[in-house]
Amino acid sequence: MSDIKILISCHKQAEHPKSEILLPIQVGAARAKARFAGMLQDDEGENISQKNPSYCELTAQYWAWKNLDADYYGFCHYRRYFNFSDKTYPEDPWGNVLCPYLDDRAAELYGLEDGTIRRAVEGYDILTTTRKDLRKMGFSSVADQYRKAPRLHARDLDTLLAIIDEKYPAYSQAAHDHCQGHVTSFCNMYILKKELFFDYCAWMFDILAEFERRTDMSHYSREALRTPGHLSERLFGIYYLHLTRRRPELKVRELQCVLFGHTDPQPPLAPAFSQREVPVVFAANNNFVPMAATCIRSLLDHASPQWNYDLVLLESDITPENKQILLGMAAGLPNVSLRFFNAARLLSGYKLKANAHITVETFFRFLIQEILPGCGKVLYLDCDLVVLEDVAQLYQLDLGDCLLAAARDPDFLGQINGANPATLEYCRTELKMRDPYNYFQAGVLLLNTGEMRKAHTLDEWLTFASHPYKYSDQDVLNLYCEGWVKYLDMAWNLLSDCDHYRVENVITYAPEAVYGEYLAARQAPKIIHYAGFLKPWHRPDEDFATVFWQYARRTPYYEQLIFRMDEGNAWHVAHGLDGQRGARPALRRLLGLPRRIVDHFLPKGTVGRERLKKVYHLFVKPKP
Repeated sequence: MSDIKILISCHKQAEHPKSEILLPIQVGAARAKARFAGMLQDDEGENISQKNPSYCELTAQYWAWKNLDADYYGFCHYRRYFNFSDKTYPEDPWGNVLCPYLDDRAAELYGLEDGTIRRAVEGYDILTTTRKDLRKMGFSSVADQYRKAPRLHARDLDTLLAIIDEKYPAYSQAAHDHCQGHVTSFCNMYILKKELFFDYCAWMFDILAEFERRTDMSHYSREALRTPGHLSERLFGIYYLHLTRRRPELKVRELQCVLFGHTDPQPPLAPAFSQREVPVVFAANNNFVPMAATCIRSLLDHASPQWNYDLVLLESDITPENKQILLGMAAGLPNVSLRFFNAARLLSGYKLKANAHITVETFFRFLIQEILPGCGKVLYLDCDLVVLEDVAQLYQLDLGDCLLAAARDPDFLGQINGANPATLEYCRTELKMRDPYNYFQAGVLLLNTGEMRKAHTLDEWLTFASHPYKYSDQDVLNLYCEGWVKYLDMAWNLLSDCDHYRVENVITYAPEAVYGEYLAARQAPKIIHYAGFLKPWHRPDEDFATVFWQYARRTPYYEQLIFRMDEGNAWHVAHGLDGQRGARPALRRLLGLPRRIVDHFLPKGTVGRERLKKVYHLFVKPKP
């Protein structure tokens, strides 16, 4: 078997496939503040590691040339890999196959394992990324693309060509043809047999050294200082064209380039505190950060100095700026830790779809048993709520062998008890709980994660959740935890009166004991949950909205929330709609019919009702 070594250039810690062929190497190690464990370093042996700011990934190629012995030498990046599989995948305009996460599933899809790599490489002399037609990207030639590159200098390409003309005239024709041509490969990704690799390195590094001698880069921007790295992409194209013209017998293969969105390593989280810890998990996307901040503010305001609060926000796209703002809210509190965990990668490969106004982050709660393996019990809170008591009181509840603790859902029980016959039919035909009157609301959960791991693996939970249930993950938890639930006082998860409609028109249908418990909870709520399609940040006269705004005012996002609400009204005015919730007068009169009449002629769950809802959301509901 051939000795194949493909180096993965890394300037930071990154996930990489398990392989003896794919070898991560830390580039710029001589300048780095820390050395990355489990990687080669480009500052060992003969090297140019110090030149990494200008030579980029070429410091890894130089190191391999001087220090590594192999039959094949190849190069990838920590986010860019070859597709070694036999399948062809759709590409973006720049010729990249886009994949969000580098995980075991991705390694299987793109053949990032030694057997597949070996079969793809052996027998060839040159492997490159798929050669692209620049005209499809809006450029007339390789030179045109370089000259239009932001922060680079067109004269540098002219200098490069002059050096080739003077020092390597045998390459002049290929150099000018390549730069005036419209086909090239990107990213300095290639795999070459040993003799070709050594020949290429001797030629390329000599040309770049001469370029440095002739060029004053002292006033170049940070990106322009990377010019030797940028020029090397054109040098490989020139070398490739010259070589294939001179030696047509060489066997050449093109492979797609796979660009991974996230490769940062993310191990499971260990407890933040050694004792008296209350782990609390939230889930939100970047758009929901202002509401998450309000929820966190309310929790912190009622936290006890006797307990340590390990707050974990599960997310997928929260910006670094927002993370810093949220961390600032917990700064200076010795008994509070706030951490972020990108949970979306754990959902990769599962067909999960949230319904109505719910987002995919709702499925993150299934991941808690995997993300916090050292915790036997975890409190989960939705972010559309405010906390009015110390959650440590709730956390201390003894769950025994129950899988979780939650409060019954008075809205759901009102629906199945007469407010919405379609929901009762759904319970019978789809949900199939033994007793749907035990249905709980999943916005506040005390999870017995130790028992949940025993009950089902993460794969099993997510497979269950792939079924298109009406209430997504909440239905899954109700179905598969039935009989193993400890019921909380409804004050720990008080549903607000969404649209000033829920209580009188739905919850009053619930069994008397449930309705009575709900009314009692309204008198002294411990957590108010703004579940439903209308929230205080949509309409300030929503039920318990004043409580929400009390905490929102004390976050860094108060002005954003106000702006969003005002922006929604401005949108309606700009579109010629009236100022009363944005409805056209005629439509407003139509939708102003008493709810009882609408419910009578268009019961919930009917096609007509769904069409009316679409009209409502188009013309009446403020734009989010």
